[in-house]
Order: sequence, then C-alpha cells, then structure tokens
Amino acid sequence: MNREDLKAACLRRLNESATEHPAGHQGKLAERYVLRGQGGEVMELMFEKGPKTPANLWVAASRVGQLLADNSLGHRLAPASVLNAVKGLNGKPIYGRHSALKPMRELAHADLVCFQITALTQFDRVINHLTG
Repeated sequence: MNREDLKAACLRRLNESATEHPAGHQGKLAERYVLRGQGGEVMELMFEKGPKTPANLWVAASRVGQLLADNSLGHRLAPASVLNAVKGLNGKPIYGRHSALKPMRELAHADLVCFQITALTQFDRVINHLTG
C-alpha cells in the first residue's frame, strides 16, 4: 500500500470511529478528531494527511504510555517543554508544532506522541488501545 492509500485508509477508519473536532479540519494538511474511549471519555486526535508528510497520528502522551514500550510502533515524543522555546526573527516565541494542534484544547500544550504510521495494522493498534 503506498503512502496516499494508507492515509486514505486511516482517514476512513477515523471517520468510522471518531467525529470531527469542533475546530474542524485543516484543509489539505490535517484532520482533527474527537474519539470516545470505552468509558465514554473524550480524547482529541490529529492526523496529518498532507501530500508531503508521512501518515502521522498525534495523541496526548498520557493516553498511550503503554504503547510506547512497543518498538514496532514508530513514534516520536513531542514534549510540551519545547513549546515556544525558540524565538522568531521578530523576537516573538514560535509555537513549534503543527499549526493544526494549536486550537485543540487537549493537545495544544500537552506532551504528545506522534505515531509515524507505515501500515494500517499500526494505526489500528493505536486506535484499539485508545478505545479500549
């Protein structure tokens, strides 16, 4: 499955299991979702779908701690401590994350995990973990 087919399959799965985030989707680059866990808790997810990026799924680190021990799931950590740490040429702090995360209450300023999805089975493992 090529990268575009993988992204399309992930988006179909998200559209089946989650609802669009109140902030809406971000055009051609990202889709924001709200997913309900087994106990009814609500969590935010952001999926990068842009043509130049890998299939990245952003999730609050607090929700996926157990999955991080599994080395078969490619991921990178995005700690909140690095937000606004760099200043732009105008001297103002730079957010330092994908702009689609900024309007999301749970994800905007939290420690995050970016799962780098290369197979639909990886995506399903993350979603199944979250929905419990």
